[in-house]
Amino acid sequence: MANQLGILVQLFLILLNTKYVFLASPHPKLLVVSYDGFRYDYFNKNITPFMVQMKEEWTDVEYMTSVFVTKTIPNHHTIATGFYAETHGVLETALLGPEGYLNLSQELFTYNKNILPIWTINALDGEDRYSGTMMWPGGEYKYRGMVVPSHVVPFNMAMPWKVRADKVISWFLDEKNPVNFAALYIEEPDFHAHGLGTQHPKVKDLLRKLDDFTKYLHTKLEEHNLHDVNVIHLSDHGMADVTMSKIVNITELVGKDEYEAVTTTSTMFIMPHEGKEHNVYNKFKAAANKTGAFEVWWKYEIPERYHYGSNSRMSSIFVVAKVGYAFEGLYDSFPFYQSAFNITITNASVFGVHGYDNEDRRIRPMFFAKGPAFLSHCKLEPFHNIDLLSLFCNILHISECPSTNGTLEVFKPCLKEYEDPSKDKSVYAALISMIIVICIVVLGTLYYLRRSREQRYWHAYKRPNYEGSA
Repeated sequence: MANQLGILVQLFLILLNTKYVFLASPHPKLLVVSYDGFRYDYFNKNITPFMVQMKEEWTDVEYMTSVFVTKTIPNHHTIATGFYAETHGVLETALLGPEGYLNLSQELFTYNKNILPIWTINALDGEDRYSGTMMWPGGEYKYRGMVVPSHVVPFNMAMPWKVRADKVISWFLDEKNPVNFAALYIEEPDFHAHGLGTQHPKVKDLLRKLDDFTKYLHTKLEEHNLHDVNVIHLSDHGMADVTMSKIVNITELVGKDEYEAVTTTSTMFIMPHEGKEHNVYNKFKAAANKTGAFEVWWKYEIPERYHYGSNSRMSSIFVVAKVGYAFEGLYDSFPFYQSAFNITITNASVFGVHGYDNEDRRIRPMFFAKGPAFLSHCKLEPFHNIDLLSLFCNILHISECPSTNGTLEVFKPCLKEYEDPSKDKSVYAALISMIIVICIVVLGTLYYLRRSREQRYWHAYKRPNYEGSA
């Protein structure tokens, strides 16, 4: 009987270990994880050993190039769609366009009705394809009036990172709508680096925590037998340090009576009052020449390499700070920084800013990837994040990937030719079913033989012994 019990235990373990296999989607799987503001050279600080090991062992690139402007929201939408900002229309986090003032609204993200993000593309590509977005910018909205992802969590900074990871993993194992694509957003190290600068000890501590989180995420994927999930780790942009002496007070230089503006720490969208266009432009141009701190362009003068000016949302005059400078809008953040980070801002304070020229090395983001679609120990040539949508489509086996501003060619040296995992799963499921049936038959036979033997012994024991009874 002990042997039978052992077989039962083994059968139970087989069933337990295959539970997650049957729950997960049969389609190719992809998880994209974004660490906001994670500069490509943060790996050189010797404080992220797990991620460095992953970069060495799997597919890696020295750096990516963001789209201009190098801000969080435009670049996350580029990553999700494969288009430059002037094409998808998300020029900034907040805009004053033909539709009025826009700030992280559905209207901000749905400017171009011909463009769909990857989570919608995946969900529309056939039956049993489901997507999930964990705090990804624009992930909770409908595009072309179509459905939102099956699983959505809007941005909530209070939710711990590990809780986010656990939730995303549960989506892959959901009994009703298991995702085969998910996007996970983490707001660090960008959040702290803005208020403390890139070299602050607290920022370095956050990099360590991100490394621990990355290890946690991959450990949990392994524990749940999600070995076939391709995982891409990336960031949207880098970060440059700005000192107090490099903050430019535009109001003192130009005034503010002849124009309206939407201003961030590194960009200004200038809308001159009627009849004041040339006067405003000339004032900004003179201030730029005087300080050497920023560039000023008419909309049509914006350099072609930025792919930024050809959009109806673009203001008639655009101003961008040179790397290492910031506009006076940074002052508005000081009370928050002092409260959030328990600091006192002085003339020696350092801040982190981005939005600058996307070719500057300090603004470069990172990328590395692991999974059945990728070769191990493979180094890619640097590429642009407009190329990522084509990569996502390839991994997910999307039947018709839309044409974008990017290309798949840059990734081909590190991509495997791999079969649709649903085929392997069917074979695996059949094999497991056969093993279970065999185990049941063996157990039934053993049980029958055991009972037969016990009955013979029982009858022999109960039979009367008449010898010598007379």
